[in-house]
Amino acid sequence: MTERPLHGKLIGSSVIASVAARAARETPGILRLGPPLGQLLARVRSAARNTLRRVPDAGYRTGRDAVFAAVSGGCATVDVGVATDARLSALEVAADLQERIREALHRTGVSVGSVNVTILAIEEPPSPAAPGR
Repeated sequence: MTERPLHGKLIGSSVIASVAARAARETPGILRLGPPLGQLLARVRSAARNTLRRVPDAGYRTGRDAVFAAVSGGCATVDVGVATDARLSALEVAADLQERIREALHRTGVSVGSVNVTILAIEEPPSPAAPGR
């Protein structure tokens, strides 16, 4: 064992949101990410409260991906809205995504409270571009 002290790093909600967004983009059956309406409204309320009082790490939403993550009491909560491929079971894709996000966050050492997946749409995947276009 070494005599050097161990130095830990805190992982904030922005990193958690990025890890969750990456897991979503890599999950088969996820066509795109998008913000659930309820989450957008919650963010507006939260932003209004936080302007009145500073709350450290109150939550983070990735810009394009609209993945919301918050850390409270050392435990992470993740909310993500997705569009799934119509050729697959949307519930199975969502369950797979929940598990992938949990595993990805577990590998970072983060304690996971809840992972909430909202299925915003079930769509046909885009057709591949014709050759020569």
